[in-house]
Amino acid sequence: MKIRMFAALALALVLPAALRAQGEVKPAAPAVEPVGKYAVSVVVQGQPADFDVVIEKKEDGSFGGTISNPNYGTSVITSLKVEERQVTMVLATPQGVSANIEFTLAEDNTVDGSWSMEGDGGKVTGKKIP
Repeated sequence: MKIRMFAALALALVLPAALRAQGEVKPAAPAVEPVGKYAVSVVVQGQPADFDVVIEKKEDGSFGGTISNPNYGTSVITSLKVEERQVTMVLATPQGVSANIEFTLAEDNTVDGSWSMEGDGGKVTGKKIP
């Protein structure tokens, strides 16, 4: 009888804590702040190219900006989404086609990802400029 009572008491003390721990949801990692200037490197049609990226926050809370290179012109960021450290953007290029860029912004502000557009694509590397 004493063993049953001790077991019931122990269960009554441990069970609520176990249930609370099981129901806890860890908060998602906060999304990075993409606003700023970046220097990124890519390979376009087999040739290395450096681009300047400027990401701005619009009045409505969405993001916009540009990506530019003297040889390829300036593309406008038409869409930009951030999930945790992943940044995904769609560009309207001067050539009239869409391009996509996806990268991870590491804690040290380095950029690593990929880009694609009709007929080309590759790796994106770079850094957010403080």
